[in-house]
Amino acid sequence: MEVESEQSENNDLSKKEASSPLTGIDSLGTLSAIFLGAIYLCGFLTLNAHLYKYGVVELGIASTEYLVAGAIFVLYLVVYGLFAGRGIVLSQRWLGQQIDHLRESGAPAISPLVAFIHLFIEMAFLHCLSAALFSVFAFGQVESAGFYVVLSMVFVISYAMDTSNWDTRHPFAHLIIDAILKLIAVFSFFYLSSGINIYFVFAAFFGYSFYINMVLDSFQRYRLTRERIGFNLVYTAVFFLLAAISFGSGVYGNISKKLGGGKPLVMTIGLQPNSIDGFPEELKLPISGDVVYSSADNVYIKIEKTTLVIPRNSVQWMRFRESDDSGFLNLINRLKNANSDIGGKEEPNKSSDADGTSDDGE
Repeated sequence: MEVESEQSENNDLSKKEASSPLTGIDSLGTLSAIFLGAIYLCGFLTLNAHLYKYGVVELGIASTEYLVAGAIFVLYLVVYGLFAGRGIVLSQRWLGQQIDHLRESGAPAISPLVAFIHLFIEMAFLHCLSAALFSVFAFGQVESAGFYVVLSMVFVISYAMDTSNWDTRHPFAHLIIDAILKLIAVFSFFYLSSGINIYFVFAAFFGYSFYINMVLDSFQRYRLTRERIGFNLVYTAVFFLLAAISFGSGVYGNISKKLGGGKPLVMTIGLQPNSIDGFPEELKLPISGDVVYSSADNVYIKIEKTTLVIPRNSVQWMRFRESDDSGFLNLINRLKNANSDIGGKEEPNKSSDADGTSDDGE
């Protein structure tokens, strides 16, 4: 009896230790370390993929810029997951629920085909929405404003149908109208948006969805085993690393420095008098170009197709401004300039009218 009581007490102690918050802290700390390590690795690949275009490699082990670049890449994936990623994961469930609802309401026999077409339009719409949202945040592009105008109209019409219960009373007609509205929004995304950045983001998001769909399809078609799950985890890890490299080479360099991106800065640099002899004779002073990267020791500035490395101790002064070819600030400045031009054109007319009245008076 005493042996059994001691065993029960030991079991109770082991259960208490298992439910102790210390074990949760240990596992949470491990997950946090893995997460930060993944962000650091993705940031390392993102930053160096961006700098490789200019012939620059940053191999420092401890650098906060890796964490910043990795955090932007994570934000990039989060924006994808909010709309496009969520849609591709739940697409089959949505399609099944939609078909069941149409059959219960006595919709025509062609309704499953219409629901299938609607799903494709819905997926394209969600990918456009994710790409436009990230582009406005990261690039500040006002070229996608037309898409948001159409999107607001789609939202107003859809909200009116939802609040009036028109979608439950006429599900088949609602499905067709919703597909038409979102197809117009997708068309406006490609027709009204301009610039390569937003299309690159859309293509990347579409590639992510293609990979996720393949993984989910393999899980549904074949029996789940440890080997299959392990291989898919390895493939997913490699896929994320390749996604970080493509993000660095195609997207990161267009994100503003204010957000931690790698967009070059237009800079003019003056050199120390005793360091001018070490630079090429054909180089015009002061040096003007695009600063692509700056470290504790050097400044990397792009002049035409050449990247020049300037040591920090050779710099006497520098003057820079961020080149903002797109964005809301640029739109506001253009509107101000347009108003000032109109005002400038009206002033001569007023003065001529005044001269004419004085002549008539004489």
